[in-house]
Amino acid sequence: EMLGTKQLVTGSLNESKLRSLPEMTDSTKKEAMAFLEEMLRCSYQIQSIHSPLLACRMVRISVQFGWSKTSCVGLASLALSLVTVFGDFSEGYSMAKTSMSIAGSDKRVLCSIMVITYGMINIWKEPIQAILPQMKDVYNMSLKYGLIDNALATGMLHAYRAWFTGSLLKPFSKEVALFMRNNSERHKRRLMHLCVAPISNGISCLCGSSGSQYVDEFITEEHLAEALRNKETTFCECMLAIKLMCSFIFRRLDGIKPTARQYLELFERQGGASAQFVNIYRLFYGGLLSLHYYRESRDQFWLDRAEHAIQKMEVWTAESVWNFENKLFLLQAERHYAFGEMDLAAEKYMLAQKSSKKHRFIHEEALACELAAAFNEKTGNVQFVAELIDRAVNCYQTWGAEGKVESLLIDDESYDGPNFGLETKR
Repeated sequence: EMLGTKQLVTGSLNESKLRSLPEMTDSTKKEAMAFLEEMLRCSYQIQSIHSPLLACRMVRISVQFGWSKTSCVGLASLALSLVTVFGDFSEGYSMAKTSMSIAGSDKRVLCSIMVITYGMINIWKEPIQAILPQMKDVYNMSLKYGLIDNALATGMLHAYRAWFTGSLLKPFSKEVALFMRNNSERHKRRLMHLCVAPISNGISCLCGSSGSQYVDEFITEEHLAEALRNKETTFCECMLAIKLMCSFIFRRLDGIKPTARQYLELFERQGGASAQFVNIYRLFYGGLLSLHYYRESRDQFWLDRAEHAIQKMEVWTAESVWNFENKLFLLQAERHYAFGEMDLAAEKYMLAQKSSKKHRFIHEEALACELAAAFNEKTGNVQFVAELIDRAVNCYQTWGAEGKVESLLIDDESYDGPNFGLETKR
């Protein structure tokens, strides 16, 4: 049904023809559309597999019986399905723009469309730093018009996108605290609080003096298992991605290894064809961890996980060089390092640093410098190590990750030689 609906909208019907559809007058169909929109909203909240089907039905009813104010929501939701289910990023992106264009000036409808478009579709095509202010605008607009659930969903999506893309931690921590306080005092949405709490804890981990110890505690095996038992798969993957990220940054590599082995393959099997925002960072940090473990053990399991991550990043880089190129370069550098291809690795580490800086991912620039320092130390090019670590420290400080900076400086004093905390903490 999705393929048929896609062909209907992108083939025989283009934007001009959609605009020329008559207004829906059948009151029964209008009620059906309102019901389907509410069902669609609920299905997103419970991560139902029926969301694409509901979007298709809304679009088909609109084409057959005329356009209503909720028709654009159905079209935007179909666009999202094209991205997340079929990986058709360009068609989904174009369809989402069409839905916004046709929606006109109805602010309530626009709020519903914009959270889908900015939060879940445009991130695959446009520089993500440019999307974050737009999401703030949607959040404020939704509150203004009393669309509380839409506002909270937008706030949560913004928090995850700001966190993973390296927003400066000090001002970002204030935004997260305000969002959580407002939710707790006014809106009391338990799931929203649960979803954002790991980000708040992650900020504390990176900024605090005991961050490297805290990373083992704020997301536990029990948290992940409970989320799966409750069928909160996306929430589980979000927590996993945050845990992988913090563990890798703080080099808690042994501690995270059992979790990585248990969950990376699980999510790879469950969502191999999907394209959700959190997939990016589960695969990025999971891929980096896997390449480290493969370099140590030559276990094919880890190489398979890493190759899957690299293949995905290649696909996504073809859609947006800005958002994904630096991540691909760093994964490729670590793969070359694992295979002993030192000249190629050195080239990719340099490209990863340059791309991260050019595309304004300050935290990933720090990571690229730190990993390049470890590589150069291992290969005997110690003349580059101090400069690379100095650049990494400056980037981490700019980001606001004082806990990581402290970890690097303490370890610099505690090791004999320029290893700067790059050994595994046990």
